[in-house]
Amino acid sequence: MGTFSHMQRNFVLLCLLAQVFLWPLILQTTAQFNRKAAKNSVSYNLRFNKMRCAHTPYKYTQLHYCFMEQLSNGSVGLNISITIPVEINYLGIQTKLFYKYTTYRPFMIDWSMEYCQAARNGHYSPTTGLMMKIMEETLPDFYYPCPHGNRTYITFWMFEPKYIMQSIPSGDYRMDVFFRDSADENLVAMQLFGTVRKQGLLG
Repeated sequence: MGTFSHMQRNFVLLCLLAQVFLWPLILQTTAQFNRKAAKNSVSYNLRFNKMRCAHTPYKYTQLHYCFMEQLSNGSVGLNISITIPVEINYLGIQTKLFYKYTTYRPFMIDWSMEYCQAARNGHYSPTTGLMMKIMEETLPDFYYPCPHGNRTYITFWMFEPKYIMQSIPSGDYRMDVFFRDSADENLVAMQLFGTVRKQGLLG
């Protein structure tokens, strides 16, 4: 009986030690789970409040009109009509993102590519691949190999919120998009102003 009581005491002591050493691990795992659940419950809402053509007038193109238009479902896009009277075999595209502190400052994204070469080769970097995908999905009528130009382009351009990274912080942003020729002259340039807000279960 004494031996059995000694074994019981050892068992109880072993259980207490196990709790002491395992409890921090349990707390850490629970905290990680709660953080993951909280992260998954947060959504990002992007709202564009202004779109415009910038750096006008252009040297080699004629901009007929450029204005933001809002659809009945609340979506907004840029209504553009522009004539490019020359043949284009080089089309540089640059996208830059700015975050507003007290003024707009460069933030994370500064992408550039040469569209004609990318469309011709069909092999490109991940950044160029993303830009080509955006071109294909948002400007499908103009997504074809060069030459471009010698025509009037009319489009209603919409930039979908799904192209924005969900890791960016809340705040006010400006995105600049440039289409340039081989001499680095702007054919057309656009600016999009938007606001990103996080929305959680309580937000």
